[in-house]
Amino acid sequence: MTKINNDSGIELSSKAKYKPLVFALFMIGLCLISLQDISIEAVIPLGCAIVFFGLYVFNKKLKVFKFFETHFVFQPGVIGKTTVPYSALKSYAVVKKVIVITYQNPNEKEKKIRCLISQIEPKHFPLLERTLKSKISD
Repeated sequence: MTKINNDSGIELSSKAKYKPLVFALFMIGLCLISLQDISIEAVIPLGCAIVFFGLYVFNKKLKVFKFFETHFVFQPGVIGKTTVPYSALKSYAVVKKVIVITYQNPNEKEKKIRCLISQIEPKHFPLLERTLKSKISD
């Protein structure tokens, strides 16, 4: 399982990376407002802020697509990692700001991976498109 090269991954866009941080800061602000009356209402936003800050830390180093010699890995978030061999790829299209990658799983069922275009930096989009289209035509 060797990578194609060192830059063979596509990271999350900066907009998608910082969204959990914005939510965490909002929850901390909400927690500060609710501290006027000490009760359970102050603890809930603080817990949410901790969760969103954890998502932000994880998303900083997340690579949505990782390309290897025989397959690619799609991981849009903390959970939900999908490994797709290039031989199973059927099609690649962009439909209404969503990237749709169709592949056939080992059970002979056709599956689709959907990824918002906003999750990928615009400078990495040609790399994704070029890599997938070349592997589909092979």
